[in-house]
Amino acid sequence: MIRPPARRDLYGEGFGTVCGQLAEAVRDYGPDLVVGIETGGARVAEAMLATMGDPAYLSVRIQRPATKVKSSLRIGRLVSRLPRPLADGLRWAEVELRETSLRSRRPSVESTAQQLLGTTGLQHAAEKAQRILVVDDTIDSGRTLLTVRRAVELASPRAEIRTAVLASTWRRPPVRPDYCLFGRTLLRMPWSFDAQAS
Repeated sequence: MIRPPARRDLYGEGFGTVCGQLAEAVRDYGPDLVVGIETGGARVAEAMLATMGDPAYLSVRIQRPATKVKSSLRIGRLVSRLPRPLADGLRWAEVELRETSLRSRRPSVESTAQQLLGTTGLQHAAEKAQRILVVDDTIDSGRTLLTVRRAVELASPRAEIRTAVLASTWRRPPVRPDYCLFGRTLLRMPWSFDAQAS
């Protein structure tokens, strides 16, 4: 039997606390540029900045196709009204479906990374940076994190680049961030589709 992921609600002080823990984990790395992936990763990165000594910061916008579909269908409105156990079950089912269907595919990110590099101001922000930290809230397939990391590599080939996330949801993620607080955990944050589930 497949063990379901742990679940954590991160609202208010809870969100700030875990962002502080992630910032402490990367403090010794001392990034001089932090790149936050919108929406969730940017919020996490912004909450970490002061603890890391206020390095330069840039947010970039990139969405996986599934997020765009959920947004266009307004699924959040429906899911947010479901009882918490049912909402948790739906989230778990989505994670399992995505992991099963995408497990064997290594994401191809080069063309998207090139596009991202040309549209975000990343080239200018990264050109003088020596240590760059890419931050996202959670990681599933790793496609988003890989794409942004590749864009950062293209922008600043000599920089040391590390990645940080609050949580990984898959049992066997194909991409391992350098820093991750919670393995195999579904996080519910203020911007989650089901954030208002009761």
